Amino acid sequence: MDIKGMRYFISAAENLSFTKTALEQNVTQTAISLCISKMEEELGFKLFTRKNRSVQLTEAGRDFYKQIVHIVRNYDEAVEHSRNTAEGKAGEIRIAVPDHIVGMSLIPSLRAYQKTYPQLRVKAQMIPPHRITAALDSQEIDAAIGFPQEFEFIPNLRHRVIRNDRLVVAMSPEHPLASLNDPDLRQLSEQTFTVVHPQKAPMVDRYMYRIWDQAGLKPKKVIHASSLEDALLDVALGNAIILITEHSQPFCSHTLVYQRPRVLENLSIEIAVAWRDQENPLLVGLIWALLDT
Repeated sequence: MDIKGMRYFISAAENLSFTKTALEQNVTQTAISLCISKMEEELGFKLFTRKNRSVQLTEAGRDFYKQIVHIVRNYDEAVEHSRNTAEGKAGEIRIAVPDHIVGMSLIPSLRAYQKTYPQLRVKAQMIPPHRITAALDSQEIDAAIGFPQEFEFIPNLRHRVIRNDRLVVAMSPEHPLASLNDPDLRQLSEQTFTVVHPQKAPMVDRYMYRIWDQAGLKPKKVIHASSLEDALLDVALGNAIILITEHSQPFCSHTLVYQRPRVLENLSIEIAVAWRDQENPLLVGLIWALLDT
């Protein structure tokens, strides 16, 4: 008994006519009759009683219909789900983000993707940059978000830049610069800046120093925080100021003051997605969704 034969039986049970079933299934009436007879022989009991040109379900036939209709429905759902998985429209994809704020900035894109493919589950989890390679190798995650410089020298790792973020300066409302509309390079250089510790995010540290160098900015002092969240606490307490991306600003504290000085207006930070498995169709769809934004 195969799935096609089951469908023939279900159609015949619902139509109570081999003629209608043949038309519905686009086969001959003889094919339907032979299929039902073969099923009855295989099962060892009658499914239909035949009188002239009409057919009726036997008691066993009615019971068999109730059981088998769920099997075929589950089979069809399984085929659809697996087809969607093969096309990148279903399944689960795990994506690593370096911190809560970057993760939250991706939520609009991830929500839109899941709305398009409701059978797809995207799971975002925070993993420090220094653990990304091990997490990809162990298949703990399928993809990771970070700076392209973090990924370009890792063997067998592909990456794509998904957006260019402009930079803003975040500070406490009580900070001396908070009352200025456009602090200049000298005023910025007199401040204490904070950045994530190089042991936790080595490329973030190097990248930030490169950004400062490009702008001609030489901070008076640099505080290394164990995470971006800790760095923002220092900023909120007035101990330092920090450069963050424009996309991140809505997900930082609303009690902070944000400025975009003209001396930084030509500077931006690239954000990339990295992955190993080139055959995973879920990743292809997700990467395109992130690129669209």
